Amino acid sequence: MCRLFGYHIMIVSKYFEDIIDFINLELVCKKFQGNMGKFHFNPISLNYKTFGYFPNIETLHLWSKEDETFGNGFMINTKENRENKGVLKKEFYRIIVWFNVDFETVENNKSQNIEFKNVTYTQNDRKKFGNNIPSSVTSIGDGVLVDALILAVSLNNVTIPSSVTSIGDGCFRQCNSLNNVTLSLSVISIGDGYFYECNSLHNVFIPSSVTLIGDQCFFKCVSLTGITIPSSMKSIGDCCFKECINLTNVTIPSGVTSIGIQCFPLNIIVHRD
Repeated sequence: MCRLFGYHIMIVSKYFEDIIDFINLELVCKKFQGNMGKFHFNPISLNYKTFGYFPNIETLHLWSKEDETFGNGFMINTKENRENKGVLKKEFYRIIVWFNVDFETVENNKSQNIEFKNVTYTQNDRKKFGNNIPSSVTSIGDGVLVDALILAVSLNNVTIPSSVTSIGDGCFRQCNSLNNVTLSLSVISIGDGYFYECNSLHNVFIPSSVTLIGDQCFFKCVSLTGITIPSSMKSIGDCCFKECINLTNVTIPSGVTSIGIQCFPLNIIVHRD
């Protein structure tokens, strides 16, 4: 029979979701006592009442916006934080933030020992910091690159950094001067209306990591003459290539299980891989 020793039970307990589970574990047997003292980070959200159960924490993980920051000045203003303004600040070697924040938040806290794991580049960020997507960004918000006429005229080529895994709907919608886009190998899906009416777009590299193309993704991209759909693709949305009048041939990989209605223009020849 397989037995769990102290180290192994610590690994298992990393997946607990409540402080009660950690407390009950240490009551099981003497071998499991002191388990919480082995952690140098908090595997669950903590507050001032539960912090003492993990006496050796060096790295603070903030799992949600409501998590207590223990006086470290991160921009959260929950009821519990307000109630504990008079409590002394706790020092940590590092703070890791897992919930989503905008890029401006990252910039405002760059002088602190804070690492942000999920950063969205928003329309407000683009207005303040420009069109180049910073390497710390992991997702691009809806319509980030479409709200300025100047941008739509001047934007020709875009490279999405490798840190980005998701891109919002309509990101490049009606960017009429855009002719070349290189997506990173980390992107998993391309949102609805992503290149909607990008009239000058003729070259798009879809990486092998992409499994889904959203509805109307390339709708009315009249300059698009060819596109390679990677073998990783599973789903192609409604009207995805509709009215792409210069797209005459496309090969559908065998792994594609869903193709939306009116997906291709009437003049196209579709091949099945």
